[in-house]
Amino acid sequence: MPNTLAHIGLHGLATKAVFPKVDLKWIYLGAILPDLPWILQRIVRILAPGIDPLDLRLYAIVQASLFFCLILSAGLALFSTFPRQSFIVLGTGSAFHLFLDILQHKWANGVHFFAPISWRLSHFGLVWPESLPTYLVTAFGLGYCLFYWSASLRSPFPLSFKNKKKVLAGLALLLLYLLVPFALLDGPEAQDNHFVKTLRAYEDRPGKIIEMDRADYEHHPKGGTIRTFSGEGFAVEGLQLNDSSAVSIRGVFTEKNRVRVQDYHIHSRFRDWASYLGLSLIAFIWLISLYREYLEFIEKRKKPL
Repeated sequence: MPNTLAHIGLHGLATKAVFPKVDLKWIYLGAILPDLPWILQRIVRILAPGIDPLDLRLYAIVQASLFFCLILSAGLALFSTFPRQSFIVLGTGSAFHLFLDILQHKWANGVHFFAPISWRLSHFGLVWPESLPTYLVTAFGLGYCLFYWSASLRSPFPLSFKNKKKVLAGLALLLLYLLVPFALLDGPEAQDNHFVKTLRAYEDRPGKIIEMDRADYEHHPKGGTIRTFSGEGFAVEGLQLNDSSAVSIRGVFTEKNRVRVQDYHIHSRFRDWASYLGLSLIAFIWLISLYREYLEFIEKRKKPL
């Protein structure tokens, strides 16, 4: 998928064309909503390493679908001072994010536009993350964020908790976003999304096709090892790189823990660092806005009645 900086620029440009006065903080938040499950998945694996990584992957797959992005958008929008506009911005931002995702090559991956009715992945695969179009939109995203930096900080903190009914409704939707995916894990597994079903059926692996997206290749003098999102390592045939790196592969299991690679693509760390920078900028903007709201609250309390 495009990195976070690319999403910032493209989302900002598209949303401001329709809603020129909307708060940039909501635009930036909508640009990353579909990525939140993948970010939280990494945090959970660090804090609770005993959780089954395959079940955790299925949970993130469900939450990253358009349907659950819209539930999250509605829940967050109810905390906004302008709930209807905020929901439109967050919801369309999530849909636009997912549309951009399907344009890039993501082996073993894709987007769910029609879940929970269908768990078939949508994937066009036009460009790799390491391509000139991606570099250009990334540079544009960084420039967009810096150009509107003061404007994004100048607008007031966009959340309000004064309406108790809206707050309770928002919390209820957030609870649905967190709990309902547990009841839907069988759907993406039945479709073998991210090859979870293949990976789980350990004894049946030989002869099965396998794909991995941005897996870690570990270089060894006697043969490389590739490590998938679950943390499991596989010996690989037909792939002997000179250095450890991130790599996407297509291949077939020759043994339970050995894969013959038929096609591969080596990734740079550009996408990772561009996303880290983009996420940091968004977090900084929201935190500064929250801090200013806190200072205003303190000042109001100091004033005599």
